[in-house]
Amino acid sequence: MRNSTNFTKESKISIIIAIILISITTIGISKPIDDYIEFSPTGYEEISRIVTRNGTIINTTVPDTGEHLEMNFKKNGGLYEVHIVHFENPFALLNFWYTFVSDYSDGLAAAFSAIPFIYGEYNDEYMKMQISAWYRGVNNLFFVIYGPKRSVINDLKLQLNRW
Repeated sequence: MRNSTNFTKESKISIIIAIILISITTIGISKPIDDYIEFSPTGYEEISRIVTRNGTIINTTVPDTGEHLEMNFKKNGGLYEVHIVHFENPFALLNFWYTFVSDYSDGLAAAFSAIPFIYGEYNDEYMKMQISAWYRGVNNLFFVIYGPKRSVINDLKLQLNRW
């Protein structure tokens, strides 16, 4: 009787491990940035779209380990940059997050801008333009929208989050 109980526990553990491995493999196969390549917000004119392994967001350099999608849109005469960067691991994402926020604010704002590995958000003004940045730790994605009007940035953010 005791052996059958142990066999059942071992079977359950084996099934749980198999499910975890399948989940990790499935997550690893799909590239989260691919989901945003066709992003086309309603009411905006597309100016450009490029995917690179590096690049620059405002004045911050994206490391070579980050797959970077940069899109530029125009609305009501204003130009808006949308950046999405996928990092290979959460540590690279967090390192970039704190670098980015520190580049446009003080260290205190950077320290309180995130729940490490889960979510971060930063909104501010830089050179008379608005910045809205956030990250999602679950899929190692970093987002930035940069442009002249907060209301348009909020609209782009809403459309991007619904995509």
